[in-house]
Amino acid sequence: MLIVNADDLAMTPGANAGIFKGFDEGIITHASIMANCDYFDEAIDGIKQRPELGIGIHFNLTYGRSLTENPLISDSNGLFNLSYSQLLLNKDEKFLEAVEAEWKAQINKVKQNINKKITHIDSHRHIHLIPHIYPIVVKIAKQYNIQRIRLVKENFLNSLLLTKKANFFLNGGIIKYILLKSFSYINAKNDDFYKDILFYSILYTGVISKEIILKLESRPDTYEIMVHPSITELDLNIKFYDENEKEYRVSNDRKSELKAVLR
Repeated sequence: MLIVNADDLAMTPGANAGIFKGFDEGIITHASIMANCDYFDEAIDGIKQRPELGIGIHFNLTYGRSLTENPLISDSNGLFNLSYSQLLLNKDEKFLEAVEAEWKAQINKVKQNINKKITHIDSHRHIHLIPHIYPIVVKIAKQYNIQRIRLVKENFLNSLLLTKKANFFLNGGIIKYILLKSFSYINAKNDDFYKDILFYSILYTGVISKEIILKLESRPDTYEIMVHPSITELDLNIKFYDENEKEYRVSNDRKSELKAVLR
């Protein structure tokens, strides 16, 4: 069984259009919505037209405007100003309380706008996996009765043999894999909301092909495949809060991933 999850719903019009096209005409089963992003209302309209699309929360602390506008997590303009390294190092109690308050605001905004169960939790840049932040996610999941929290249970050898490419040594994928795999191992020992699901696409983030999806479909295990499809032409003239994010969102890889999830 495959869970084909599209991240970044509500970030851009291209992401929204690509994800909904991938559901309507392809194999996307779930999407993770960013409640603080500029195209949230557009995403909600699309969700309401697709009752069978599973919707989860894509928790965010690094892109766009915060909902709580706390100076511990955002600047004087209300924009998130946290780097990944700051999140890794900051274990201050007041800071973690600010994170919890922001994420509850994000999940409440989604719940106020859709009349359906939230199926899962993951996050932008996988920040929910940071071990001192993960307990906040577990607390929220229990409070809102959410059954799945993404963990990176990806087998290195299986992914390498499946894809037969080692480009992750050049693009930094191996470092990200080791870090997130380690975090996931630590987190799963305490609270495992991922159970028997296997994960694919940390090593090859953003470059999923139809061939890989077909191979995973033939396997007896349950896999979650993370994809980032988009109709990039819709995003060429919109406002981005981060140039690196813009480069990723308008990349031709977004078109390739959309093609991969279409039937």
